Amino acid sequence: MLEVRNLSLSAGTKVLLRNTSFRIGDKDRASLVGLNGTGKSTLLRLLSGQLKEDGPISEGQIMKSSTTTIGYLPQEISFEGDLDKTALQYALEANKTLHELSEKISRMEHELALPDQDHASDEYHKLIERFSDASQDFERLGGYRMQSDAEKILSGLGFGSADFYKKVKEFSGGWQMRLLIARLLLQNPTLLLLDEPTNHLDIDSLRWLEQYLLNYEHSYLIVSHDRFFLDKLTTKTLEIAFNEITEYKGNYSFYEKEKAERYTLMMSRYENDLKKMADLKSFVDRFRYKATKARQAQSRLRQMQKLEKELQAPEEDLSQISFSFPKARPSGREVLRLEGVSKSFTLPDGTTKTVLKNIDLEIMRGDRIAIVGSNGAGKTTFCRILADEIDFEGKRQTGHHVSMSYFAQHQTDNLAPEKSILQEMMDAAPTSEAQRRVRDILGCFLFSGDAVEKKIAVLSGGEKSRVALAKILLQASNLLIMDEPTNHLDMRSKEMLIDSLENYDGTLLIVSHDRYFLDSLVNKVFEIKNGGVQVYLGTYAEYLEKAEKSWEEEKKQQAEAQAKEEAARKAATAKSVEKKPAAPKANSKKIAAIEKEIQRLEESKKQHEDMMAQPLFYEQSAEETHKAIAEYEELCKELDALYQCWEDEAG
Repeated sequence: MLEVRNLSLSAGTKVLLRNTSFRIGDKDRASLVGLNGTGKSTLLRLLSGQLKEDGPISEGQIMKSSTTTIGYLPQEISFEGDLDKTALQYALEANKTLHELSEKISRMEHELALPDQDHASDEYHKLIERFSDASQDFERLGGYRMQSDAEKILSGLGFGSADFYKKVKEFSGGWQMRLLIARLLLQNPTLLLLDEPTNHLDIDSLRWLEQYLLNYEHSYLIVSHDRFFLDKLTTKTLEIAFNEITEYKGNYSFYEKEKAERYTLMMSRYENDLKKMADLKSFVDRFRYKATKARQAQSRLRQMQKLEKELQAPEEDLSQISFSFPKARPSGREVLRLEGVSKSFTLPDGTTKTVLKNIDLEIMRGDRIAIVGSNGAGKTTFCRILADEIDFEGKRQTGHHVSMSYFAQHQTDNLAPEKSILQEMMDAAPTSEAQRRVRDILGCFLFSGDAVEKKIAVLSGGEKSRVALAKILLQASNLLIMDEPTNHLDMRSKEMLIDSLENYDGTLLIVSHDRYFLDSLVNKVFEIKNGGVQVYLGTYAEYLEKAEKSWEEEKKQQAEAQAKEEAARKAATAKSVEKKPAAPKANSKKIAAIEKEIQRLEESKKQHEDMMAQPLFYEQSAEETHKAIAEYEELCKELDALYQCWEDEAG
């Protein structure tokens, strides 16, 4: 499907890949992993053909089969020119050919229905032929399934039926990303390139996307820092490290284990070679000048020189964040209490939206809490109330000696682009003692030497996240609230953050969509739903197990409620009919006759529709096709007249 040979890739003076090769085959389920800054996103842009001319430079061969089509989901999105389209319109334009055919068929249908058409003219017959050809192509390409497929995918990604007709510009960035995913899935490319597809998905839509990709008929290559996601979906791992791509024939967990085993084996060989070198050197030093052993010594010397050229220590990736949160004075037993807390927002149209309503809860010392809920449920609003950053109704009370640090969801937006990393940290340091620790803290986050002088503006998303996290360490706290702290962090950085938070001795509240991250840390879950907060005791995995049962029960109850509603509606209709005064006898006979004729015409209309839906219908002569369409139009007119007549007689 796609093969890359001897690829070299560089961005400015930084070499990302050097003379490396790999292949993506039919129905491959692959992930692309590596530390931030190794070139994962750049490689996906290159494969998708979206590298800018003045951007990174590449050399080598990228070969793909004639049937290969590539769909690309970037981390950053742009909807220029599409903002005034509805969500459904935007999704339906996924297949350009089908979209253009649909518009073409609509125009021809309008022309065919014009009252002043000369049905006997050559132009009219040619129009019918073009309409027939276009309709056949539309059906063959799956056009009649297009809208239902679009609605299914949009619903799976969390859009309600009312959202289908909202304009793209009315959605937040996260929901716009979902629209892009929907459009991409509708294109059904033979190779999907997905760069962090889970960043803006809640639990429900994430589960739906996982199931969709498990059943996907083609290949995909995914960049993601969600190891649960990769373990469930992938069977091949491509790792970028030391300017090369190495293939592992398994998911992320397999890759981690295999990589460790490969390193151990390579290290064992290296140590054996070192021992062999030492033995050879010892023999040469001992017998080099002894006449009877001179030839053997020279042979050993040549072996040693050859081995010395080939000897190379296996490269180990030692770059990782290793840090600990500064200790603060312990807080009282009760850390935070909310009583009757509510929060509403006024929308642009003047209406009021209530996000949280009458929340009562307490947070105790040592709690390690995950805050979960669907997108828009109010997780960030809840965190900002806990952090006392916004106004609200009700009461918020902190316990004794509580000192808080708050990592906001868009904390990186608060970094000053014009400042250097060092300057950003120094300006945030509250005391002279904290200022003395700045360089040590930055070293823990892989910023050392001249790197601390880099401007915030030129940093990658992962580097900005590390700077924002580093600022948290400038001040000791015993209450830490973190809203999506793992966004843009690679796997290694995330592991180090987990290690550090496991050793944090204060109270912890975290909003995150990363299941592995949460399951490693929490002992309690706050689920925000319908304006309230439901408390679950236990790990995140235990919450998911309970929630799964709750979701299934909720679906069952919804189905039962819909069935009851439908039954009640039918009963009410029947009762209304029973209570309706009987029409005069003559009138009843006339109504019955009309209804009988309507039934006959509806059956005839359906037969015509079934016939016209068959591909062979458009292979007959233009005269026969025209005759059938004319009969169908006449049936529709007769039915409209009979419907009106029935309404007049029924009163």
